[in-house]
Amino acid sequence: MGLSVTFVSGVRRSGKSAVIQAMVDRLWKVAPHYIRLVKAGSGKVAPPTPVPPPECRVASARWLEFEEDRIFEILPEVLAAIHRRDRFGSVVIEADADPSLRCAYPYDHRVFVMPRPASIHEVFRDPRRAAHELQRALDDTAAFASEIFGLFTQQPDDATEPSEERPDVTATQMRGFLYSPLGDELATRIQLQQPYHGLVESDVVVVNTRMGEQTPESDECLRRIGRLVARVRGVSGRHAELFLCDPWDQNGRVCQKLLKALKPMCEGGT
Repeated sequence: MGLSVTFVSGVRRSGKSAVIQAMVDRLWKVAPHYIRLVKAGSGKVAPPTPVPPPECRVASARWLEFEEDRIFEILPEVLAAIHRRDRFGSVVIEADADPSLRCAYPYDHRVFVMPRPASIHEVFRDPRRAAHELQRALDDTAAFASEIFGLFTQQPDDATEPSEERPDVTATQMRGFLYSPLGDELATRIQLQQPYHGLVESDVVVVNTRMGEQTPESDECLRRIGRLVARVRGVSGRHAELFLCDPWDQNGRVCQKLLKALKPMCEGGT
C-alpha cells in the first residue's frame, strides 16, 4: 500500500498518548498522520477543534468514532484516503483495548501499553476460569472467533439457527490440541483477561510505571507477563519486547531502550 501503519492500543488511561508523543517528538523525521479510534457510546468526547496545534507535530489528526460491525469497512477507507494524499506516509492509530480493532486492518506494527498491574488477576485469568473459557470458545465457532479474534460480536437479526451441539472435548483431545502450535498460541491468549489480549500479538509491550498501583502482587504479575512475552516470541518467531518504564521520562535508561525498539516503526512507508 505504501503507508506504514502503527497501532498503539491498551487499556484506558495507561499512557498510550505519552508513548505516541515520544515517538513523534524523538523518532519520526516526517510528521505522521494520527487517528484516534473511539467506540460509539464510550462516553469519550472529541477535542474541541479538529485541527491539531503545531506542538503536536502531526501531519493530520482525526477523531474516528466507530461501530463494531462497520470498523472493517471504515478504517481501510480512512487509510486509503490518507494514502491518496500521502503515498509513503506514516500513520499512528491510538485505541483502547477493543477486540474488534485488533483484526480490523493488517497493521505493520503493534504497540501495547498498560499500567503497572495491581494484582495478577487484573491481567491473568485464574486457571479454572481460563480452562472454562477455552472450552467455551471451542464449543462454538462464533464464540471462538469472538473470544480470540474479536469477530462476530453481534449476531445478525435473522440468525435463528441454534448453535450445533457438540460433545465435550475429551482430556486426550484437549492435550493433543494444546500441544500443537495453534493450540499453544490459543492457550497463551486464553490465559489473559480480554482487555489484555493485544499484549500477545504486539511487537512492543510497554508497562507504564507511572500509572497503576504498586502492590505485593505487582512484581509477580510482571514476571508472568515477561514469561508470557518470551513464550510468544518462541512460538511465533516475532521479536516481541517488554519494557517497564515511564514514557514521560524520555531520558530514562529503559525509555531510551524503548525508543530504540520503536524507531523502526517510524521510518515511513515504502
